[in-house]
Amino acid sequence: MTRGKRPIGLDLVLPFELTSHSLSTKHQLLYRFLEHLISSRRLAPGEALPSTRTLSQRWGVSRGTLETVFDQLREEGFILRKRGAGSIVCATLPDNLLAAAKTPELQVRPNTDRSSETPAPITYLQPYVPFISRLADPGLLEEKDVKSLCTPSAKDLATAVSASSLGGDENLRKSICDHIQIYRGIDCSPQDIVITHGIRHCLDLISRVLGKDAVVAMEDPGYYWARRIFNCSANTIIDIPVDNAGLIVEALSRIKQVHAVYVTPSHQAPLGVCMSMERRQALLASAKEMNAIVIEDDYDSEYNYGSAPLPAIKSIDKHDRVIFCGSFNKTLFSNFRLGFMVIPRHLQKKIINLIEDTGQTPGILGQLALNQFLCTGKYVRHLRISRQTYQHRRDLLIAKLRENPDLEISGEQSGLHFVLSLPAGIDEEEFCARATLFNLCLQPVSAFTSSHTVKPGVLIGYAALTDEQINHAAACLLDLINSFTQGAEHHA
Repeated sequence: MTRGKRPIGLDLVLPFELTSHSLSTKHQLLYRFLEHLISSRRLAPGEALPSTRTLSQRWGVSRGTLETVFDQLREEGFILRKRGAGSIVCATLPDNLLAAAKTPELQVRPNTDRSSETPAPITYLQPYVPFISRLADPGLLEEKDVKSLCTPSAKDLATAVSASSLGGDENLRKSICDHIQIYRGIDCSPQDIVITHGIRHCLDLISRVLGKDAVVAMEDPGYYWARRIFNCSANTIIDIPVDNAGLIVEALSRIKQVHAVYVTPSHQAPLGVCMSMERRQALLASAKEMNAIVIEDDYDSEYNYGSAPLPAIKSIDKHDRVIFCGSFNKTLFSNFRLGFMVIPRHLQKKIINLIEDTGQTPGILGQLALNQFLCTGKYVRHLRISRQTYQHRRDLLIAKLRENPDLEISGEQSGLHFVLSLPAGIDEEEFCARATLFNLCLQPVSAFTSSHTVKPGVLIGYAALTDEQINHAAACLLDLINSFTQGAEHHA
């Protein structure tokens, strides 16, 4: 080989022996070897991989084993495979779309004729109905992974029961700490983390700790259940408008007193916009000036389709004012019921005392199983596969809707839903009511508003729908829109 040149794919040499290993171990060794070469950029973006036939002969392993390895690399977004064209390394590493950007200056910026045949009837399982399905697809979990999430080992159980904690299993908190340090840029310790049942449980605990009559500023439009929870605790809610850069921080300056600000910066609920870095920094400065806390609901941050996510607000919090709330219900399945909070030190004792008083500690079995899922790397692998799958489904749905060139879509750069703006003259309420005749379930954007008016539109969830369901539901949605626009043209 000429000095200074990169070894081409055919020169790849295994740094280990395969002869004495079982079939499953061979598969894992080869997967990790190729994954390391790609992640370390020893195999460059766009570089062609040798064929499975070539590697089979060179490495003395069956072609079937290599096909399985290549398929796993494809599913996780490391390589592209095209029939007749071979396999090449993806331009972007999959973890670059999961982990927060290292530079805080980085900005996330969103990026034929119909067939006359009537689609065959499609059945949907509740709650995965188009387009309400802003839920993770549990079908993406392998059966063995589902079992592992439900059945921790007896050894782990015995250890955890003897060392139980109100904040949650210590090993799980350490695993979560390691995970969010890598993927959300948050520097914290396991003692800063409390395990919860999910985002709503986090908000319930926070609202109670804030106390009656505490003033909470929140996005408008905003997360429906957050508003309900703050109201239940008799918190006073102040509505802050949202634009295409997130919560308008300047509006906070007109409020005399605020105890907390609730935001969904990664993929605003429901508009889907990403809060800019300038707004995040301004929010922290405003919170410091008002002596308020920031409640960061980090839902949907795992799914970015064009660029790396911005670092969490908590990661740039220099004054320990941010409560970071995360959930595994949006990434695994909706009834998994485990989440967590990263809590400022001055609030930790109050939160723990409240958990003790209410007995709301999550069950230990789920915690043990989740810890195994995290520390063995299965969770990150699942995120890679699900991100690839959801991006495919999003792209398929948007491509079908683009058959109507007048439709306006926003908030599609990340998450599990986007917003479809309604053409002029279409009433949201009537549109959503008529959608039921087309076997569609739509939520109007106005259902998430309180004081401010936003452009009419509906939420479109796609993550838990199959390709067949997406094609059928998209055709129905276009027919629904046409039933309004054609009727308007007729009356004109």
